Amino acid sequence: MEKLFSDTPTTDWRTDALSETLKAEAYGDNCEDALLREIRLNRPGGATLMMYLDRVQLRVFLDAEAGPVTSLSPGTDGFRGQSGEEEVVPYLAWWAASWHGVSMEVALVPGGGRTGYVILMAETAETLSDFAAVMTAFISRPTGRCLRYMQGWENAPDMDSEIGKVTWGDVVLPPEMLKRIQEAVEGFVRNKEAYAALGFAWRRGVLLVGPPGTGKTMICKAVAAALPDLPFLYVRDLQQRSHDDAIRLIFQRARQLAPCILAFEDVDGLVHEDNRTVFLNELDGFQNNEGLLVIASSNHPGRIDEALLKRPSRFDRVFHIGPPAPAERREFCLRLLSRSSLASRLDPSLDIGTLAQSVAERTEGFTPAYLKEAFVSAALQRAQEGAAVLDAEFATAVLLQVDELRSHLKRMDDPEALAELTASGSSLGFRH
Repeated sequence: MEKLFSDTPTTDWRTDALSETLKAEAYGDNCEDALLREIRLNRPGGATLMMYLDRVQLRVFLDAEAGPVTSLSPGTDGFRGQSGEEEVVPYLAWWAASWHGVSMEVALVPGGGRTGYVILMAETAETLSDFAAVMTAFISRPTGRCLRYMQGWENAPDMDSEIGKVTWGDVVLPPEMLKRIQEAVEGFVRNKEAYAALGFAWRRGVLLVGPPGTGKTMICKAVAAALPDLPFLYVRDLQQRSHDDAIRLIFQRARQLAPCILAFEDVDGLVHEDNRTVFLNELDGFQNNEGLLVIASSNHPGRIDEALLKRPSRFDRVFHIGPPAPAERREFCLRLLSRSSLASRLDPSLDIGTLAQSVAERTEGFTPAYLKEAFVSAALQRAQEGAAVLDAEFATAVLLQVDELRSHLKRMDDPEALAELTASGSSLGFRH
């Protein structure tokens, strides 16, 4: 690759500083410290502030609130890394801007991700603090309703387009359990004044546990649909230089956007011995979590750290979502045949009530994911056989698929393992 900077010193100390930073990166040293050191050597009387934030949104803020923006190190803006098909993320840069008539400088520490370290510079610490506060408030707002944490926070337009499509009416659970879940999440929003009157912090934690495919994802989506005024923040993973840093950044953004919904999927895989103390402190420690509705799910309740369950201030309500009973299985089958893409292909003569009842009677221990698999596999089989409509032969194929899945279950030592075949269906549906 062509070198960005020459080894020969230039008259521009900023370009030399970036060159030293790239050298530090190449040698595996701490490049943000290297850049900060160069800045302090060359601007001994100025104020500096290093932050970790969304660099794309930073540039949007600068253009909107502190323009015109100019480059103080020509050529660096052109060195960029791709984070998606359309979005271009700056790798490193050094910009000059003016905010309320005060000159500011912004240097980007080399990094290929959308989120990374940025160093802000101004003449006084007071000006820098005010600028950083306004900038942080601007950047923390999602462009839509949803944010996804995936090696840093990012806007999630794909989630925005999906959220709201699943409602409480789509969730198949025992009526009493569904009612308790609704009360836990909707009551949190409705009763803010009651929390205050009783002297309780206005925050709520809900944990959904159970084998894969039992509907935990549907519940989470229904919660988001039931509370449309709250930002929805979804944590996909903790891939970061430090898991501790990732956890702090996650809760920091949630507090900035509160009241909001903060969702952790497969929390047993995110929280472990190395980061549990930080997670617990952020969840219910010294920080102010006013307005946070935290929803977490786990496919393996036996792996959940007991410290998450022993204090109600962490997860106030724990709901065990198991395989549905016969009545719920029948209802799920009816909804699948009435509302899904299958409905438009059903022969009018097919009695979906009888088919749903037959499937419900034969599927003890099946989760909704297993039930759906039986119908989808049968429909694909009939399509491959050239059937234009789904008729009585489709019903026969469904029952044969049920028998095959049940036989598979009996042969397996761990019944939950079958659900791993449909593990993609257990995610929030927002993963790439």
